[in-house]
Amino acid sequence: MALRDEPAWMRDRRWEAWRVLLDTPYPTTSDEPWRRTDIKALPLTEFGVLGELPKLDKALKSVPADWRRAQKSDDISGALLSADGVIVGQTATKDLASSGVVFTDMDTALREHADLVEPYFLTEAVRLNDDYFAALHGAFWRGGTFLYVPRGVEVALPLRSFTWLGKNDTSLTHTLVVMGPGSRAVLIDEYGSKSGRAFNAGAVELFLQDGAQLDYVGIQDWGRDVWNFTNERALVNRDATLHWIVGELGSKLTKTFLDAWLIGQGATALLSGVFFADGDQHLDLDTEQNHAAPHCKSDLLYKGALKGSARTVWQGMIRVAKTAQKTDGYQANRNLLLSDQARADSIPGLEILADDVRCTHGSTVSRIDEEEVFYLMSRGIGRVESEALLVNAFFTPVLDRIPLESVRGRLKKEIAKKTSR
Repeated sequence: MALRDEPAWMRDRRWEAWRVLLDTPYPTTSDEPWRRTDIKALPLTEFGVLGELPKLDKALKSVPADWRRAQKSDDISGALLSADGVIVGQTATKDLASSGVVFTDMDTALREHADLVEPYFLTEAVRLNDDYFAALHGAFWRGGTFLYVPRGVEVALPLRSFTWLGKNDTSLTHTLVVMGPGSRAVLIDEYGSKSGRAFNAGAVELFLQDGAQLDYVGIQDWGRDVWNFTNERALVNRDATLHWIVGELGSKLTKTFLDAWLIGQGATALLSGVFFADGDQHLDLDTEQNHAAPHCKSDLLYKGALKGSARTVWQGMIRVAKTAQKTDGYQANRNLLLSDQARADSIPGLEILADDVRCTHGSTVSRIDEEEVFYLMSRGIGRVESEALLVNAFFTPVLDRIPLESVRGRLKKEIAKKTSR
């Protein structure tokens, strides 16, 4: 494994990840988390993990024009735009720069703010022994987004990070967010790629200290031949509030672990998600709401739609420790089938060790309502357009939680495209 120009502690962490990787079995359908997702066909050895970085002008040209425009929008406090591991655009308001907020790419953060990165990077949130792809990420990660918001600082407008995979066939980016006590921010983290076979093994780590508030929106719209694996985890401390919104639209196959840990009394995690699979896409989302402290609340709503011969898996778990009395936990997964060949697996779960809690869950898998389609068609609307309207209405309660109109609008357009295919 080649070493980069990094602090000694990061090199040591990479070597430790490499050792863990060598000792970690490759996932198979015999492993419970992978029982419904078979990755035998993944050509892992054919992807390069240390490819050459492209020149700046070539990297920038590969990025979609709407992304280039969005990073300069007036309705955000700052933006990062990267392509194939190269930063090709960066903006920030004067207020952001003077407030002590650090919003930069991970490589720059490692060089200039190592003291802020070292305590958090693959230590308490995502861990090297979480699974095979967490260890692989730890050994070979490159690029990503770092956000640090100091104590008591409120970032006035949302921040946006755009990660584009163009020429290269591998993405190993890392998102690390550290919210100081009493701070507030919104981060919209978007991923996309051109068509062509590619591989992503990413990680997201969110740290909310006492009283912090973070809205984190993670949207992946990878190309249709991308194998996508991520480990994402948030640690929410006393009286802090996390609103975590997920959008899963792209990739050939996705396996994502999304865990919220409520580790301080009075912590809150509001978890929202939309996913839409068509063709032969396979999306597998594994969520956990872990209550480790008393008087905490978690509320999850994930909605999915399927077309063609697509398959989705949502497996959710609320875990309540013995010491986490007065827990309020809820999870719901709703799925809408738009074809006879599509299949949605919805598996909620509870593991409760405390005796003074309120925890409930529910899941549904249903076909589109033909009476509703007929009602719209009887008023002169075609079937495809009728289905698109119903799908939009199905997703709207979650999409409306995204705190930026332009992002909501783009997602609605992408969902409409999938519905009409």
